[in-house]
Amino acid sequence: MKNIELLNLKKIEQRELEYYIALADKLEQMNKEKNLQHLEYIITSLRNGNIKEAKADCFNQSDKFDSIPEIKEIIKKELFEENEKHPWYLFEK
Repeated sequence: MKNIELLNLKKIEQRELEYYIALADKLEQMNKEKNLQHLEYIITSLRNGNIKEAKADCFNQSDKFDSIPEIKEIIKKELFEENEKHPWYLFEK
């Protein structure tokens, strides 16, 4: 039974990783015009499966996204879950 549970867990992890890699691809495509170093850190973290690190980078660099609202919105909606606090949640209250 444990082998089945482990296999299901690996499938979930693989799907999550694929989701985050697709998000990294989207952000990278948008960053081609902007060439923002702080966004590159987030993209690299997503590709490596370091989601906590990517989220921490968003909090640390949140002020730099004010001038690029289209990227900020994608990060808010696709990196953070619906009820999860994101770097800009205080400004939305």
